Amino acid sequence: MDARLIHLAQTALAVFLEALPFLVLGSLVSACMEVFVPRAWVERRVPKSLPGALAFGVALGTVLPTCECGVVPVVRRMMGKGVPVPAAVAYMLAAPVVNPVVMVSTWVAFRGDALMTGLRAAVVAATAVAVGISVRRMAVDEALRSNVAGTQDSCGCGCGHDHDACGHDHVHADPVSTQAPLLPQFRTVQGAMATTPAMASAANGAASPAVAPPAAAVSRVAQLHGVARHMTADLLDACAWLLPGALAAAAFRTFAPPEALFLFMDTPALAIPALMGLAVLLSVCSEADAFVAASFVGFPASARLAFVALGPMLDLKLMAMYGAAFRRGLVLRLVVLPTLCVWAACMLLAGLGVLE
Repeated sequence: MDARLIHLAQTALAVFLEALPFLVLGSLVSACMEVFVPRAWVERRVPKSLPGALAFGVALGTVLPTCECGVVPVVRRMMGKGVPVPAAVAYMLAAPVVNPVVMVSTWVAFRGDALMTGLRAAVVAATAVAVGISVRRMAVDEALRSNVAGTQDSCGCGCGHDHDACGHDHVHADPVSTQAPLLPQFRTVQGAMATTPAMASAANGAASPAVAPPAAAVSRVAQLHGVARHMTADLLDACAWLLPGALAAAAFRTFAPPEALFLFMDTPALAIPALMGLAVLLSVCSEADAFVAASFVGFPASARLAFVALGPMLDLKLMAMYGAAFRRGLVLRLVVLPTLCVWAACMLLAGLGVLE
């Protein structure tokens, strides 16, 4: 086998395996928050003022981590339940980056570089606030498409999940249904139908003994099952997006001509937009994109910062989800403003020499 192909496979596998533990941890945390934290409890506490709503949206991302793969359906339901558009937009853009799991994965990917980790969170948070300010006068019905505006749950089951939009299977713990007794059991004896002792006592006027397990135990098992299902679905989805990113990063390091690499090394003005475009095309999950960016060792740090800052706010899969959930005015803001903000911030940092 060609030595370059072996190097390609080894590099891609190294990037994938290094990111995998953080994908598992992120999927577990997100699944637990989805199942055990009532979203309505959070939504009732949104501040009314614009600064408070924006701060709430960004801060909520630190305690309610959501990968960008699933944040759009969550925000759509939040808006439908009355959460102000600025707070919902700030949360949607900030949550995939400012949460502790992604912060730790960024720190590990960049070999303990606290400056890169902090700047990533700061650039994304500032962008989220800027986009939130731009929609401060936008009402919910102006932001959501007409087929979802004012709706509470697309599935109609009251669970808060949009089954069609997120593509995951869900398990619901229904405390009412779990209290129902089990169905009577029948058995045939010598060709005649006989009842169970429970049915016999009921026929004689006696109270039927409880045959169902405790409702609390059934509910807890269903919740744990739901966590496992959410975690599995999120993990598989994230891995599906990570693998192409790892292969692209490995291919770049294996096949890129040295002269092209030298051009980008000394030209942030070219490297920054190049990696911003690559982040949009690769659509790598925010829990793993730092490992892909760190592998682009020939690019300046400002360009790698642009990669990890823009990708969680704007990529191909997100643009499709934006168009399906939101009206054109909001979609244009979500595409144009993050691009401009990230480009300006990274160019400024490169010009000031903050990142070497």
